[in-house]
Amino acid sequence: MKKLFTLLISLGLFFPLMAQKETQIIKGKVIDQASQQPVIGAKVIIADVTPVMGAFSDEKGEYKIANVPVGHHTLVCTFASYQRSEKPNIFVNSAKETFIEFELMELYTEEVVIVYEKDKPNNSFNLSSVRPLSTEQNKLAAAAVNDPQRLVMGFPGVQASQDNNSDIIIRGNSPTGMLWRLEGVEIPNPNHFARKGSSGGGITMLSAQLLGNSDFSTGAFPAEYGNAFSGAFDLRFRKGSTEEREYRFKFGLLGTDLAAEGPIKKGQSSYLVNYRYSTLGILNDMGFRLVGKRIDNNFQDLSFNIHLPSEDRNKTLTIFGVGGLSEELWDAVEDSLSWSPNYRTKRYFTTNMGVIGATYNQLLKGGKSSLKAVVAVAGQRVIDDDDLLDITGIELESDGVTNKEFDIDNANATLIEVEDYQNSRISTHISYNNKLNSRVSMKTGVLASYIRFKFNQEQFSEVTEQLETVLGGQGGSTLLQGYTQFNIQAAERLIINGGVHGMFLTLNNTYSVEPRLALQYSLSENQALTLAYGLHSRVLPMGSYFTKVVDNTGQFTQPNMDLEMVKSHHTVLGYKVNLGKSLKLNVEGYYQYLFDVPVSIDKTSSYWILNERDGYATQALVSEGTGRNYGIDVSLEKFFAQDGLFFLLAGSLFDSKYTGPDGKVYNTRYNSHYSFSGMAGKEFTFENGNALELGTRVVTTGGLRYTPGDSELSKAAGEYVELPGAAFTEKIGSYFRIDARVAYRIEKAKTSYRFSIDVQNATNHKNNKDVIWDEGFNDFVTRLQSGLIPVFSFQIDF
Repeated sequence: MKKLFTLLISLGLFFPLMAQKETQIIKGKVIDQASQQPVIGAKVIIADVTPVMGAFSDEKGEYKIANVPVGHHTLVCTFASYQRSEKPNIFVNSAKETFIEFELMELYTEEVVIVYEKDKPNNSFNLSSVRPLSTEQNKLAAAAVNDPQRLVMGFPGVQASQDNNSDIIIRGNSPTGMLWRLEGVEIPNPNHFARKGSSGGGITMLSAQLLGNSDFSTGAFPAEYGNAFSGAFDLRFRKGSTEEREYRFKFGLLGTDLAAEGPIKKGQSSYLVNYRYSTLGILNDMGFRLVGKRIDNNFQDLSFNIHLPSEDRNKTLTIFGVGGLSEELWDAVEDSLSWSPNYRTKRYFTTNMGVIGATYNQLLKGGKSSLKAVVAVAGQRVIDDDDLLDITGIELESDGVTNKEFDIDNANATLIEVEDYQNSRISTHISYNNKLNSRVSMKTGVLASYIRFKFNQEQFSEVTEQLETVLGGQGGSTLLQGYTQFNIQAAERLIINGGVHGMFLTLNNTYSVEPRLALQYSLSENQALTLAYGLHSRVLPMGSYFTKVVDNTGQFTQPNMDLEMVKSHHTVLGYKVNLGKSLKLNVEGYYQYLFDVPVSIDKTSSYWILNERDGYATQALVSEGTGRNYGIDVSLEKFFAQDGLFFLLAGSLFDSKYTGPDGKVYNTRYNSHYSFSGMAGKEFTFENGNALELGTRVVTTGGLRYTPGDSELSKAAGEYVELPGAAFTEKIGSYFRIDARVAYRIEKAKTSYRFSIDVQNATNHKNNKDVIWDEGFNDFVTRLQSGLIPVFSFQIDF
């Protein structure tokens, strides 16, 4: 690390500091946030250069600023009777044009006072518990490795728990409560090595190279978001360059990327595409296993966006897609002396996912309304097979002496578990925006998804000595959703967002009608109070409806087919204040009550389905469980400014409990009580535009919970047996990690280079992962997570 740091400094000194600084173009569009119509004559300036540079939007709402110096800039957009809008931390490099879109809010009178926010969400109906996702922030955050999931681990209310999995745990909620939305429609879990029935995985399939204006919400969502009770990723792809063909090559430890963008018809339409192939897969083929000596893994993904507007820009067609393939193979431990069931298991795990869709936008006559339609086809398949090698397998002789070394390649294997989950869907979302007047706007829409599915899970029975089905089914179902929402400037300082969302699942005719309301009262242009409430619900992971159990007559039944949607009331009270030009404090207190949560039909049990991190139900359940989460989230953020420094400090204190079917109150698995994250970065810019980037992130939480095992019962059974009545009373251990980042950027004419190293767990502190029963040791064993992981990368834009 020390040598690498010295090398990067030397590179900075090697290139002439007094060389001419490269320039580039910033262009974009200004639209009315309510009607989506273009705003003509808006002024866009670069606020941090002297003399001031800027441009006015034309009849199409488009603007263009040439000869912008490379580096980070702040853009400001103003127009009479509209609220001023600011975009901080806009990065301009010498190889790529930068496109920035502004959505302006019209004020019904000059006396209106609305708090000014640099991090204003892209969805104007979202007033509480939301943050915009910045591609540049993703690049600068230590060990985020261009993965938006790993970036949000540093946001308030989100707790990290695993080094190698990106489960999104929000305010004590299960990761299964997350919504993934791309271009307005729900998509399957977009992760390589995706957790079945959940929202996390190993690494995202989504390329940060393609992400445009996107939001991340942590509760009390506006009415247009449905089928979620914990959080929502609302992602959009950006459009490609309409003037020049631009390319990117990136080689790093996680993957090798190739990207291209450019005009289809110059000045009008464009394409954007990114392909990535796992560098780990290449190294595995060469005999190097960096993930673990037992593990081979490989992945690849492709993302694209084609943007086709009409000449007058009143109509726009886009075609988008994302897809990924991943597989992971686990070999048995070669040292057979240490064999236990865990170490002599061979595993084949693969996840494939794909989405392709189209959007159509139409600006309607009258200049007050717009129509948008989205249709997408998506599919996902997860296969997870486990083989258990026979411990009495082939013994080897050496010098006439028989030893306990086993021939792993020829040892007998028993297939102990087979899992194959398939789902495909066709989804549509049609929405209508209307600006009724300068005070009131509305949006209404309908969503429909027809879902086809096939589930099969079989486990080996020691009684029958064969595989037996525990989950199975196939067929189709439709999820229908509708919503309407209003944005009202009710008074000079008060904004009201209200609406209602409805859902109906044809599989079992369950439904939910969900009111939503949010208020923002601006105390001044620098501070505001917010209050938001919402009733939210989510359909269970589809496989949980198809659990098979044997009844008293010995016949298979599916008792979970009539389970209700999981529902929750979520209330958030917030305060936000600007403490200067680039510093913001945000405080939110919340209370969430969950109900209709599936629990065991056994009244002596403590089983609550939301404690499962992934997978599907394997027992008979009833929708009678409840839970509650409450706490406070605090964040202090300094936005990237001319001093080249940014930081985000986020802390949470919370409590998460549930009531089991036995009537007792327990901690949830996710009740770690606290979480803290601090990430910071500093950029040192030289006069020629080159820059040295330093970053760090510190993460700590109280640690996930588990149910301790009963030692005597576990010894007798030869497997982990939980201690009765002790559900989630123990913590695995507190989680602590420090990440670091060093990068150097070189700007040349039409070419930009970036060398970087991100170090996850820079202090090599190995956190506890879980507690298992080890048959070899005949005792409980605490497994550890990863140690230090360096991620090198080289990127060139041209």
